[in-house]
Amino acid sequence: MPANSEKEPHARDAAGLCARCKHAQIVVSERGSQFVLCRLSATDPRFAKYPRLPVLMCPGYEPNSNS
Repeated sequence: MPANSEKEPHARDAAGLCARCKHAQIVVSERGSQFVLCRLSATDPRFAKYPRLPVLMCPGYEPNSNS
């Protein structure tokens, strides 16, 4: 059975603000698990590389161009 069955939520669905943030990137492990990577973490220590989800408030949030 595929790791991402229709019954399992995708990372974007459970990510809160990250689901619509231009700094978020979905990372899929070899086992099929999905994680949200905050690209702001590469340049700003205030941001966790893999934030605890759902993110409800974030000073770095910027809407995606297609949000």
